[in-house]
Amino acid sequence: MPFDTLIANAGRLRILTALAVENRQEFVHLRKLTCLTDGNLSAHARRLHAGGMIDIEKHFRDGKPVTTFHLTADGRRRLTDHARSLLAAVEAPSTAIDTLSDTVEEEWVD
Repeated sequence: MPFDTLIANAGRLRILTALAVENRQEFVHLRKLTCLTDGNLSAHARRLHAGGMIDIEKHFRDGKPVTTFHLTADGRRRLTDHARSLLAAVEAPSTAIDTLSDTVEEEWVD
């Protein structure tokens, strides 16, 4: 399984993992959990939304705008697949790593 480049970004990964734990979160709470700035959280959320990984809902509470984020089923599946790919790479048998090292050394020109 290849890595998902949309998820591999550190900011987007923080958003997705926070939403995986608590599926529905408001902007302010998610900003605190991810330690992202308002602008970074907004930009990353738009990318994740465009990729179908999260839903964004906007409404008013007591006359103030409130933005809520929700992890989609596709977002959870893709995050799970990404995590499995990462774990598979980390847990790869040493023979696969040795084979890769041998290939790289053969191609090296001094």
